[in-house]
Amino acid sequence: MNSKNARYQLIRQAIERLSAAEAPVGLQELADAAGQSPFHFQRSFVSLAGVTPKEFSQALALQRAKQSLAQADSVMEAALSAGLSGPSRLHDLFVGQEGLSPGEFKNGAAGQTLRWSSADTLLGPIWLAASERGVVSLLFSQGASDQEMLAKATAEWPLAQWQEARQDLAPILDEVQRRISGLGPSRPIGLALSGTSLRLKVWQALMRIPEGQVLSYGQLARQVDAPRAVRAVASCVAANPIAYLIPCHRVIRANADFGEYRWGPRTKRALLGLELARGDKPEVSAGFSAA
Repeated sequence: MNSKNARYQLIRQAIERLSAAEAPVGLQELADAAGQSPFHFQRSFVSLAGVTPKEFSQALALQRAKQSLAQADSVMEAALSAGLSGPSRLHDLFVGQEGLSPGEFKNGAAGQTLRWSSADTLLGPIWLAASERGVVSLLFSQGASDQEMLAKATAEWPLAQWQEARQDLAPILDEVQRRISGLGPSRPIGLALSGTSLRLKVWQALMRIPEGQVLSYGQLARQVDAPRAVRAVASCVAANPIAYLIPCHRVIRANADFGEYRWGPRTKRALLGLELARGDKPEVSAGFSAA
């Protein structure tokens, strides 16, 4: 394990503990578990997560999510009026997306060359697949090996030509790592999306939710002009194939309960805790210029 992965693992363990805790966990207790002094542990936590352990814990409180839901409609109106291009704070992911026709991935992606790679992040290993058009899949591995992840992807697209491409995909994975750690975008990431019209509308609406903001399923349904189709919209959220970059974790229940998540409720709590905590801080910019 390299030094960066070791640091990820140390802070990830603390994040998991804080996410699962029903009572406050003190800095000294976290530092002791990490084998560090409180000063060095807090410095390590902030350097990787962008917030202090206390700020992270406070952001998991129900009240913070309720406040975010209450202001969601006005925030989304601002996001829409700001547009989706350029270095706007309201489109902090700077993700370009291109809708693929259903035919481009029918018949098991026959004729498509799909490249894959993996990397560790603050919230655990991720597995990436991409075509020449952009990212088609980004998943939290959740303990599965690269080969197990590849086997699942091959079952979904059995006629694609699969190639391991660690060097070629490293820039994308590095960009995902830095964004999860709270740094501003440094380069655009292209997505290649394939799905029904409603799915594409829902996924595009998810990408308009800024970091530090959440929506309820009902609010999201209104955003895609389907206010009576909340269950269908929820199904589209659950079918999201690209973790984090299409931020389905930013959709929660109307009562502010964080709810379920394809990659586990604890991962969702960790993502939301980090993002809600960072939402009160000045944005860290990496000098991104829209392509």
